[in-house]
Amino acid sequence: MHIPDGYIGPIMSLGSALVTVPVWSIAVKRVQKILSNRTVPLMAIFAAFSFTIMMFNVPVPGGTTAHGVGGTLAAVVLGPAAAIVTVSMSLIIQALFFGDGGILAIFINCLNMAIILPLVGYGVYRLIAGRSPILSTRRVWAAGIGAYVGITASALAVGIELGLQPLLFSDAGRPLYSPYGLAEAIPAMLISHVFGASAVEAIITSLGVAYMQKRYPEYLTSLRAVFAGPGVVEGRQVGRPIWQILAIGTAALVVSLLGLGLISGGGDFGHLFGADWSQVSWADVGNMLLVVLVIAIVLIPLTYFLLPKRFKGVGTAFMAAAIIAPLGLIAPGFAYGEGSTGDVQSAFGYIPKGLQDLSTLFSAPFSGYNIKLPFFSDSNAALWQTAIGYEISGIVGMLVLGLAVFGVMYMLRRRSSTIDVDDKAPVGVGASPSRKGTEV
Repeated sequence: MHIPDGYIGPIMSLGSALVTVPVWSIAVKRVQKILSNRTVPLMAIFAAFSFTIMMFNVPVPGGTTAHGVGGTLAAVVLGPAAAIVTVSMSLIIQALFFGDGGILAIFINCLNMAIILPLVGYGVYRLIAGRSPILSTRRVWAAGIGAYVGITASALAVGIELGLQPLLFSDAGRPLYSPYGLAEAIPAMLISHVFGASAVEAIITSLGVAYMQKRYPEYLTSLRAVFAGPGVVEGRQVGRPIWQILAIGTAALVVSLLGLGLISGGGDFGHLFGADWSQVSWADVGNMLLVVLVIAIVLIPLTYFLLPKRFKGVGTAFMAAAIIAPLGLIAPGFAYGEGSTGDVQSAFGYIPKGLQDLSTLFSAPFSGYNIKLPFFSDSNAALWQTAIGYEISGIVGMLVLGLAVFGVMYMLRRRSSTIDVDDKAPVGVGASPSRKGTEV
């Protein structure tokens, strides 16, 4: 879903700022009205959540990979404006530090994943949820369906943007940027999401809402009301224990992906999702899984032990997600529109001139979520070594993003408080009202 530099013409990439920047401005102004000591860390947590699930790639039909975004879940809990801000900051940090999405493409990536996705997803959620109680099962279904439609709409937007490139920018009949037209780009994006990533996004969002209903139902009401003080949450809570909800959701996700993989692979396990799994070195995968298991056994309990009580559950879950995120590295192939120039050369037969010129425009310090560890070789690193770098990148990314969101939201809150104080200041205190009549 992340568009790198070179696949979209700079005119379109930067031109999308005409839509993205005004929406950011409106969203920030609305977010300022709900900022408090409790909403600021909550926004940081959801930004880290979005960052984490975007790291976790899953195989989808077509021999490629895709990922969830978490934009609809953020919109359901925080509101659409806050979701726009948090997901945008996740995407900007990804581009600047990890090279996930291009620098010139920041505006158009944020338009697709941080604006279209949460707004469409939240709109569908509200339409289906209607006036149902906050704790009703209908809300869980509404959130899942909204997430499915939201990320699918985002994928459609990416397909249209990529598919327009050959029509808008070409030289001597050869596209300068993405070489596939609308007839190829739209199906490539929609198939990989409708039968893969959208289902993952829907299940993650449904599980998230069910979890919030069970543990933090007050967060599903209006943020302005919630953080002004305790309120009453209407409805009946989901009856199943949270571990059963998570187990059922995980099982549904695995079964759904396996079924889709078999269908797209013609019933052949060796070609699940249309990929050639014989390319995978399963001995390396076994070593990676063993290393990941050892790291999980050490770090997950340690994280739970060290974190403050209010952050134990969320912090431990994020640590677990960062540790298992490298499982997405197992899948062969590369995501549509996200390959290196070498991948493009082998897939397309040539490298478009615009892609050659722009692909090296910016080099992120941890490009590809690959932190170079001093005791490992930089070249031909084993899969388990790459996995450790990927895990460290995820943990570092979550910390950087959490601090960035916390800092920005705190400054916005201070600024908002200062403006409120100035507006409400009495005569003689930070105000100079006009004087009428005779001075004494």
